[in-house]
This record gives sequence, structure tokens and C-alpha cells, in this order.
Amino acid sequence: MRSRFGFWAAVVALMAALGYAVPQLLQAAGILHDPWDRIFIFAPSLLLAPSFVTAMAALHVVTPQSRHAYSLSGLAIAIMYGTLVSLVYITQLNVVIPHDLAGDGGPYAIFACCGTHQFTTGIDLLGYMLMSVATLLAAGAFTASSATAGWSRWTFIANGILAPFLLFQLLWPWLIYVGALWLITFPAAMIALALFFRAPDGTSNEPSSVREAK
Repeated sequence: MRSRFGFWAAVVALMAALGYAVPQLLQAAGILHDPWDRIFIFAPSLLLAPSFVTAMAALHVVTPQSRHAYSLSGLAIAIMYGTLVSLVYITQLNVVIPHDLAGDGGPYAIFACCGTHQFTTGIDLLGYMLMSVATLLAAGAFTASSATAGWSRWTFIANGILAPFLLFQLLWPWLIYVGALWLITFPAAMIALALFFRAPDGTSNEPSSVREAK
């Protein structure tokens, strides 16, 4: 196995993404209502951020030296994503929602997410744009050495090209219908990454120093 740590990080990121997607769809269908919709959306999202960053760190470790520019750039942008969105979600769970439930949420409404033209909505969309950019950059870390590497590369690219459709929702909210493809592309990328990490070491293009250190 290339990286047991990376495999589990990708699996956790996948589970967190699905944990976010299900209540999001239930909310859109009018089945899940406030405040449970917000709680069940933000809680797994708070787990998604660090698990994605650690999966990207694991990818960097197993990436050949000649492609470190791609993997390290992806990791750096992923850290930016994780930092921004984590601040948004902890604010919702620890400040906005508790005060809404207590009936004194008015002074904290400025920190609410994720309506049109809200302060934290902009931060959240910027964060998810950065996540897509991170996968687009990291796609260059995969060589054509195996089927799992090829699948990872293309799913990372598919998730990456959603970046403008995520950020420009700030100007055109209807782009959410395109950005919602993230619900497919990101889980697909994490499945591919988990399989990539699970592949035997012998198919890896790792530097010998990395293999010897295991």
C-alpha cells in the first residue's frame, strides 16, 4: 500500500463530503428544517476540511520529486481552503446557531452563512474555490503509471474546473446549479485518491528515499 495514512485520510474526507451532501439535498427537498439542516451541514464540513488537507499532505509525500511543484502547490492551497472554511463552520456551530436557538441571534446575524451577499458566504465560496484549485494543481502530481493514478488525475481535474463556478456565485447566484456538481466530482476524486493510496508500492513513482523510510 502506498500510504495507509493517506488512504484513511481520503476515506474520511469522502465520508465527510457525503455527510455534508445528504443533509444539503434533504434541505433542498424541504425535508430537513432549521436548525437541524444547518447543524447537519456544518458539522461534517468541519471534519472535511482537515481530512482533505491531510490527504493532500499524504499525496505530497508519495509524489515523485520531479512533480513536487504540483503536489506542494496543491497542499498549500488546500491549507488556505481548510483555514478559511473552518472559521466559517465553527462560527456557525459555536456562535450563530446557539444564539439563534436562544432567541438573541440578531446581533450575530452578520456572521450567518450561507445566504446571498453575506460576509461568511463570500469566505465559504472563496474556500471552496481554493479547494478546487488545489485539486487542479495536484492533478499534475499523478503520472500515468497506473489506472488508479490516471483516474485520480482526471477526477482531480474535473473537480478543479469547477473553481470559477464556485467563486462567481458571488456575482451570479444561479451558478450554484453548476457548482453543485461538486457533490459528484469531489467524492469521485476522494474515491480515486483512496484507491491510489491503496495500490501496491511497486506501482508507485516514489523516490527511493521515501520508500526506504517506510
